[in-house]
Amino acid sequence: MYANEMTLSELIGLLQSGGSSSEELTRACLDRIAKTSELGNYITVMNEEAIASARRADEIRRKDGNISLLLGIPIAVKDNIYTRGVKTTCGSRMLDGFVPDCDAVAVQKLKQAGAVIIGKANMDELAFGSTNEYSAYGVVKNALDLTRVPGGSSGGSANTVAAGQVPLALGSDTGGSVRQPAAYCGLVGLKPTYSAVSRKGLFEQSPSMEQIGTLSRTCDDALTLLSVIMGGEGTNGTPDLPMVLNGIVRGKRIGIAKEFLHTVNILHGVAREFTCAVKRLEDLGAIITEVSIPSFYAGLNAYHVLSSAEAAVSLERFVKSNDLSFDTVGAEVKRRMTLGVYVTDGKNYDELYIKAAKVRAVIKREYESALEQCDVLISPTAPNVAMQFGAQSDPKAMHRNDEFLAPVSLAGLPAVSVPFGAANGMPVGIQIIGKRFAEAEILNVGKALMK
Repeated sequence: MYANEMTLSELIGLLQSGGSSSEELTRACLDRIAKTSELGNYITVMNEEAIASARRADEIRRKDGNISLLLGIPIAVKDNIYTRGVKTTCGSRMLDGFVPDCDAVAVQKLKQAGAVIIGKANMDELAFGSTNEYSAYGVVKNALDLTRVPGGSSGGSANTVAAGQVPLALGSDTGGSVRQPAAYCGLVGLKPTYSAVSRKGLFEQSPSMEQIGTLSRTCDDALTLLSVIMGGEGTNGTPDLPMVLNGIVRGKRIGIAKEFLHTVNILHGVAREFTCAVKRLEDLGAIITEVSIPSFYAGLNAYHVLSSAEAAVSLERFVKSNDLSFDTVGAEVKRRMTLGVYVTDGKNYDELYIKAAKVRAVIKREYESALEQCDVLISPTAPNVAMQFGAQSDPKAMHRNDEFLAPVSLAGLPAVSVPFGAANGMPVGIQIIGKRFAEAEILNVGKALMK
């Protein structure tokens, strides 16, 4: 196994033992990125900056025995998360010349921990999309099958980990944009509780839902990365995280909403693997409990009304304040902006936005009520697996990919997607949803599934 294909836990041991330097590891990652550039995972590769950071990490390791677990570890950052002095395009030509003068709080925390920022990962333009076919900088090709999408909008962040280019990546998740590509690429994708990780320096799209999240190969690696980036400006409580996960679920109550099982859009192979995942947890001593979330079916529509409205307001403000123009944005951005303007206009505001907001309040109560009856909820991450390019040209079909994901975002709860089995030759993702700030709980159930 090459160093750049190791998990974070393995790399920490390698660096601590002197089996590799951070510079050697970083060069291996950069070499892998260059040799697999056809994947399209990066908008900007920070070659010189990454090598300089790795050398600083090696110097710190030689001089200081009290060091961070992320010291010298390469990591990719989605291109809608600010990096000081490095362009941040959000996958849009409109922002091709935008260079932030500050780091996002999450990036500040990574740098303080000594992590090596290796590049800015490709994404659907302005985070509108769930296939990574909508970037102005080219599509991202799934590392497991180049004819298929990696998911989105954090497709580059997920795919760079799946391709063995880096061990970790940051993405952002508004309605599933970390969890869905994690499922399509066979990774662990964590969306923390809303407000657990600072959003300062995350390009604002839908501020009441979006959250910076993590992509990794294991639940333990997700726990370590979360422990570094959580907290800071604008946060409202942080998870109480253990040092390690034990993967024990005996006696844990696993809830399945009956509504999850009756969606008409689910692929047979995904349903089969979900049933196997539930059986696996039951065999490990978990208690399976049926619950109900009656408003689940309304969640996806409410999400798209609210997120489009918020995005239209946020983007219009940003464009005006920075003297930019929407002339160069793609069709998907224009379509969602049009919906957002329509939703917030005159009588439509009461008929659509206010009604969607009421639905959101009901969904939040129902998820919280369900979680009073169990420790975690479990569902498929997506109703399908990674599809062929161009297979979902219909926006409605694309939106249905987020059927299990968007309601969780409306509720502001933490959720993680973990790989479990396969269908049609591609990974299947299982989503585990927890109470507010119960990130350790959901990651521990995820670890049990992945054993």
